Amino acid sequence: MLKILCLPLWLLLLMMASCGADNNSHQRSTDSTIVYQVGYRVISFVDSARTYRPNVEQSDRLYFRPIDIDLWYPAQPVSSDSTLRFGYFLQLLQHRANFYGAPQKFDSLPMTIAKSFCDGFGCSRPNLLLQNPTYTFNQAKSVSKRFPLILYFASFGSMGYENYLLFESLARQGYIIACINSIGRYPGDMTMKNADLMEQVKDADQILNLLSHDNRIDITKIGVLGYSWGGLAGVLWAMQRDEVDAIVSLDGSEVHHYGYSKSEDRDFEETINTPFFKKEALTVPYLRLESNPQPKTSKKDSTYNFLSKVNAIKQVVKIDSAGHQDFSSLASVVRSSGKCSVPEVYHTISTLTISHFNSYLKSNTTATR
Repeated sequence: MLKILCLPLWLLLLMMASCGADNNSHQRSTDSTIVYQVGYRVISFVDSARTYRPNVEQSDRLYFRPIDIDLWYPAQPVSSDSTLRFGYFLQLLQHRANFYGAPQKFDSLPMTIAKSFCDGFGCSRPNLLLQNPTYTFNQAKSVSKRFPLILYFASFGSMGYENYLLFESLARQGYIIACINSIGRYPGDMTMKNADLMEQVKDADQILNLLSHDNRIDITKIGVLGYSWGGLAGVLWAMQRDEVDAIVSLDGSEVHHYGYSKSEDRDFEETINTPFFKKEALTVPYLRLESNPQPKTSKKDSTYNFLSKVNAIKQVVKIDSAGHQDFSSLASVVRSSGKCSVPEVYHTISTLTISHFNSYLKSNTTATR
């Protein structure tokens, strides 16, 4: 079944209200009415089956591939727990850039990136953005229950903080979100080459292997969520894993628009011409939320039809007047920190994402693939 929608915002909101009523009607035996607090922790480990830094001794800390998991989860904070500020994530980004790319060193990356965000969105000031509060409690105790797992594939060269507002919403509703950061081969610089793309896919394998031993995670209910280049990595991973129950692509690069960059066209062709991609198909319910920006004078040559690779329920929803950047929480965070007007578009994207996962990860019925 395929539905292609291009709807104005008010009609999407009306549709989501009716969908929410339907979901509630067949989820009465679940805990979907419980709203949890949100916790966050980092899990770091190495994949000893892969080398990372070339031409070093095995004793080197970067000889084996390092992997970090950013985990958002339903939590039970106590009075001594504190919530994170947005600057924490940019400081973590600097730490990882220095670690993965050693020996290079950054010392002012948080302020530089904060200024770039504020200038780009035309709102707020770097100090305000860095101090902007979140609803995420650092290292808070986990709720002692089992929850569905959502694996998030970060966009090109990025980390999961880019969509932490969505993770907070998902964790409140009883999901655990594990982020697969976009880190390519040494020195950690992601490119659009297939070899770098597949490093993110292989990281997801190891992350699921590790988390499958956590009794707070229900590995019989797994969702995949990817943004931009992470959308392509997410579908590549889901195509080879039988455990996946649903996938949401946030304007993902599995749909490629030819004609903007010859080098990107070549790199994309390298991926879709691999024997694996040619042979496999996506067999889980697929929701693509897609940008619908105002028309520009330059037009793409053609579009790769990824939908032909989806042998399951599939939906494509064009979000009215949404640009690619609107599928990240960063625009909302910057504008909120500067007390600028925050458009409803990100709320719409979040609501549709959560509704899709609720349908296939919390429903008592089995999805038709």
